[in-house]
Amino acid sequence: MKKWIITGVALVALAGIVAAGLLLLPRLLGGAGGEDMDAGQGALDMGGAPVEVQMGSVDSLMVLDATVRAEPGEDVEARNGGTVTRVWVSDGSLVDNGAPVVNVAVPDAAAGDGEDGEGGGTREVSLHSPVEGRVSGLEDLRVGDVLEPGAVVANVAPDEFRAVASVPANDLYRFYEDPHDILLEITEGPPAAECEFLSLGAAEGGAAGDDGDTAGEGGEFPGEEFPGEVGGGSGGSAELSCRVPSDLRVFEGVTGKMSIATGGAENVMVIPVTAVRGTSESGEVIVIASDGTEEVREVELGVSDGSSVEVVSGLSVGDQVLDPIPLDPRFDVPGAVVPGDELTEEEFMEYEGEVVE
Repeated sequence: MKKWIITGVALVALAGIVAAGLLLLPRLLGGAGGEDMDAGQGALDMGGAPVEVQMGSVDSLMVLDATVRAEPGEDVEARNGGTVTRVWVSDGSLVDNGAPVVNVAVPDAAAGDGEDGEGGGTREVSLHSPVEGRVSGLEDLRVGDVLEPGAVVANVAPDEFRAVASVPANDLYRFYEDPHDILLEITEGPPAAECEFLSLGAAEGGAAGDDGDTAGEGGEFPGEEFPGEVGGGSGGSAELSCRVPSDLRVFEGVTGKMSIATGGAENVMVIPVTAVRGTSESGEVIVIASDGTEEVREVELGVSDGSSVEVVSGLSVGDQVLDPIPLDPRFDVPGAVVPGDELTEEEFMEYEGEVVE
């Protein structure tokens, strides 16, 4: 049995060496090449074919996993401490902005009426809600409780939710404009609904700021040339959030999908993404001239949907480009693994079983 296994592996290795030699032979015979090369020979060796630059439309759409979060509230703080004399509302109550939540008795000096804090008696002050929303944190508070200066007595959160999705760092290149067209669908929930864009920034715990957002509520991104640019963070992803509609019934922690239109272009020049090296801002193509010669040409790129990409400049309608464009020679080295060609563990085990048999 071991002899058959060793023999099978050796045959596979030999076949791989022969195949590699056949692939490398045309390159060795073709020489180093330059900006211009023979089209018939080049296209055949590279395994590509000419495709025509055409007019078309491109819509970049991204679908991400989303989680619903309750909007964070604001604290009701006893800045000067004091003794609780009255609790105006119960835990879970809805209050208006500025409504009284708790009354405390504080020394006159702490309230600004005294100088040394002695012999001035006390003064009752009200702690008000900083926003409109639902009160929490009052369940253990009782009249007579003594509060230290700066103690948080309650939290008031708006009765609102946001949906948050993690965006892989490399997918940030696909945001060509503010993503205002967002559709939110809750798993096993109500029908999908429009979700208003809030922010796109470093994921929670990133280095972009205390709240984890590099972009503000208004959707203003840092950097003018690339509106979706996120900088300063050290994590591997960013977070996109949108406001869940008030009439969409959701709960903290429910999950779903977020469909985001990241950009679009109509009546523009388009080519397959496989015909260009690079898919963001700029790239290069191989143009095949009418006389059969080939020219490497730089192009300016626009929106891409993953299969086609907009060409802003560098080509004209009717031009022929090589598709697929070969790998840049500086990366095309012997033994390099082409993404997508790797065997999965299951495929490897199945293949190994076939060799053994």
